[in-house]
Amino acid sequence: MIHEQSLSFFNEGLHVGVDEEEIQKVVRLGKYNNIQSDTSENPSVRPLLVSFTNYGVKNLIMNSLYKLKSAGQLFKSFIVTHDMTVWERAQCKDKVQEARTKASADGSGEYRYVVRGQPGRMEVVTFRIRQ
Repeated sequence: MIHEQSLSFFNEGLHVGVDEEEIQKVVRLGKYNNIQSDTSENPSVRPLLVSFTNYGVKNLIMNSLYKLKSAGQLFKSFIVTHDMTVWERAQCKDKVQEARTKASADGSGEYRYVVRGQPGRMEVVTFRIRQ
């Protein structure tokens, strides 16, 4: 069931065209919580880890995430991120802090500092703000 929902998200929400053979495994993460919540129909919201047979499919999906803005109501609340190790998360956090420090030190407001790149190879990129 989770496998079919993932395929539906990739094909209908992102319009990527992922075949069933390209998905290696789908695993629900986190601890199952059977307590019913008053605010949601789902007893608990738990993330999915989706593994693909090749890296190209993952890149295609990650590059198509901008389509979530125009996706149907079912897919609007989905959040997709890279699966990062503890070291990669720490590096990402450090780079975000570095970008914030550069932004606060830049008094002119001409530049925007953004963290870009794949996990493990992230860097702070400077963009000039158009006026």
